[in-house]
Amino acid sequence: MEKYVKKYHLKDPQQYEDEREYWRSKTPEERLMALEELRKQYMKLKGIDAEQRVQRVCKIIKRSES
Repeated sequence: MEKYVKKYHLKDPQQYEDEREYWRSKTPEERLMALEELRKQYMKLKGIDAEQRVQRVCKIIKRSES
């Protein structure tokens, strides 16, 4: 993952647009890799085994017939 840093004033609205554009330019795989890296950092900070993975959750709901 390439590291990228840009400084903004806290109230600069361009910051949010630039951030959205940055993540839009990434592939879904790159976004998931970034999410996994953040998850590992969080787990390490909390003292939890960082080898756990994000769980897949499926919920089956019954739709009413209309």
